[in-house]
Amino acid sequence: MKVKQIIGCLALTIGALLSAASLAEEGQSGFLGDYSALTKTTDAAGDTVMRYVNPNLKPGAYQQVMIDPTQYYPVPAPTKQVSADTLEEIRNYVDRGLREKLGTKVTLASQPGPGVLRIRPAITAVVPQTPGLKPYQVLPIAFVVTAAKGRGKEAAINMEVEAVDSVTGERMGASMRRGVGAKLANDKAPLTLRDVQPLLDRWIDTGASFIASQVK
Repeated sequence: MKVKQIIGCLALTIGALLSAASLAEEGQSGFLGDYSALTKTTDAAGDTVMRYVNPNLKPGAYQQVMIDPTQYYPVPAPTKQVSADTLEEIRNYVDRGLREKLGTKVTLASQPGPGVLRIRPAITAVVPQTPGLKPYQVLPIAFVVTAAKGRGKEAAINMEVEAVDSVTGERMGASMRRGVGAKLANDKAPLTLRDVQPLLDRWIDTGASFIASQVK
């Protein structure tokens, strides 16, 4: 391999590492792709949210909302503390909650079409910074050690949502949230839906209300 090729490969590798580190520092998973237009704001519940709203997303521009199945990004590998059943239960809870809340406020569509806003929700994790750790080994639901010893851990969860025109694919809005659920009994206690349910309920409620306000 020529010297120029070697230098080029090294530059690409370093650039990728720096990009990953930057995403991790800001709590970005990469799901949204472009985060540059997101700005910090406060939602109706008083929670901090990074959000972008396309100027063309005006009330009346869309008459229906299509919701993609909630996904994990990246796809996580279950652990003893966060089982596969718990991951699926949390995903289904978010999925069902969004549909129920939005369904009471707007007309839901089952397929793309004119006047249909498409919502893409994801429970996300930051880009891994630990050497040798693969993206699929990172849990979108992480554990944060509390300041006081012996008080266990808290369940921290991230969520990113994108709204696009269902026909053109143009981004009409995007948001990124980070929050902390209940304290676990101890450092080894398994996570359950109940530990993050109040946080998810708040996000689902405020998120659905905001989306509905942009459609009506």
